[in-house]
Amino acid sequence: MKKIPESEITARCENLRKCLIRNGIDFCLILQNVGRYYFSGSMQDAVLLLHRDHGPVLFVKRTLERAKSESPVERVLSYKKISEIQEYVNDHKLKNGVIGIEMDVLPTKMYLGLLSAFRGARFADISMDTRYIRAVKSGYEISHIIEGGRRLDNVFVKLVDMLDPDMTEHELYTRLNELFVMEESSLIIRTRRFNMEVPSSTILSGASAGRHSLMDSPSGGGDGICTAYPFGAGYKKLGKNEPVLIDVAFNHEGYIVDCTRIFAIGGLDPVFIKAHRVSMEIHAIFRNKIKEQKTVREICGEINSYVEKEGLSDEFMGGANFIGHGVGLELDELPIINSRFEGHLLEGMVIAFEPKFVFDRGSVGYEDTYYIEKQELKTVNKTGGSIQYL
Repeated sequence: MKKIPESEITARCENLRKCLIRNGIDFCLILQNVGRYYFSGSMQDAVLLLHRDHGPVLFVKRTLERAKSESPVERVLSYKKISEIQEYVNDHKLKNGVIGIEMDVLPTKMYLGLLSAFRGARFADISMDTRYIRAVKSGYEISHIIEGGRRLDNVFVKLVDMLDPDMTEHELYTRLNELFVMEESSLIIRTRRFNMEVPSSTILSGASAGRHSLMDSPSGGGDGICTAYPFGAGYKKLGKNEPVLIDVAFNHEGYIVDCTRIFAIGGLDPVFIKAHRVSMEIHAIFRNKIKEQKTVREICGEINSYVEKEGLSDEFMGGANFIGHGVGLELDELPIINSRFEGHLLEGMVIAFEPKFVFDRGSVGYEDTYYIEKQELKTVNKTGGSIQYL
């Protein structure tokens, strides 16, 4: 198995250590799977302790030997209870007045356990700090995302020959998963938001796209296969002369590429064709405004004005409160592309940009995953965003 290079882990921990110093925090505890993997290189059941004045320590509940082989962290120790980590802090005389934790993902029961173990300490939320560190990807990370994009292109090339009007959305979903596995995707899509569950692909044909669900996404419609999973591909047939939206999250080496393509078996109503043309123009606006170093708020303002001029504001994004989002080890990373996000997009950020239009009879608009290099957006998806007619 490939391992994260030691230089990557060292740089990530150093960025986090600087945040601790800047915020007056003595040390932090990283307990969530993805954060622990990012900063230690191991997904084993463990807690990462990083002190502002010392190197990281990985406390492993299970499995110790795998964690030692996976992580370049020098000190990897066994533990059974949180109180043992507190004893380590005391034994090594580590200052522990203020402890940083990721409060957005830490369950209340674990937080109460930390309060009990570290009596007298004050806990500070470092969620946004760790998320902003992760928002700017290294060359190593971007290389995985580029490779994921290349493999996903292979999937879409093969998928075209499979579409049939008598095939159900769910049948296509199963075929798509087979193609994913052939390209060595794990099919596991990690998210940060509480109660957010996302399939590896969403297939919505015609009116399925207009059937909204609990998912905060312009591709969040669909019947699903039962009330326990009331979104995504269902048993509706793809049919003819209506848009077939295929929104996929392809996982390569833990990194996600998010991409949407529109297919049509036959022709499409002019309203769909116009809306898709507007989506393509929005992508062009986004690329140009990044070159001009506009803020995210300025970019969203120009896009919303353009959509309003085209008379499509009511259908834009299907009620979702964003036009794009960061993507990496999790699907819902920073930055969020909406009018509330302050600041500019930075070199190394990776963004899934998805201007879509949701109508009662179908949805159009495409999504690409971009990365920023030298003030330019570069896509990892090479199949093109035009409607593909079959």
